[in-house]
Amino acid sequence: MGFLEINWTSAAMLMLFVLMVYFLNKFLYTPFIEMAEKRRKKVESDLKSAEELKKEAEKMKEEAEKQLSEARQRAGEIVENARKEAESIIEDAREKAKREAQNIVDSAKTQIEVEYKKALEQIQERAAELSVILATKLLQRVFQDERAKKEYLIKILKEELERS
Repeated sequence: MGFLEINWTSAAMLMLFVLMVYFLNKFLYTPFIEMAEKRRKKVESDLKSAEELKKEAEKMKEEAEKQLSEARQRAGEIVENARKEAESIIEDAREKAKREAQNIVDSAKTQIEVEYKKALEQIQERAAELSVILATKLLQRVFQDERAKKEYLIKILKEELERS
């Protein structure tokens, strides 16, 4: 008969084929497609999350670099301040040493002056004593008379008292 001959076997096979396609579609293809769609959505979600995490990591890296830069700058400022403070302390110590040295020199000058005045006073006293002794010896030779001696000594003492 012809190319298209329909009999019960062919109809049963067609019905079985349709039934098989229906069951395959319902139990195999649809769940497989749904699972593939869920997997695709999960992959997309994971990619978005990964991208967001990457952006966040880049922001954190930039923030960390910024903080590191600020920390380096602060460390540089601290070092500079410490250097300046050290220079200031050294300069203060130099000034203090100069003042102390000047005080020692001034004190030594004052002490030398005092000692000089004392020595000068002692020399003057000794010169006065020697002058009196010398004058006494000269007067003893000049004046043999006691009375003349006394009068002359009184006159000299009065002159000395008037001078001082």
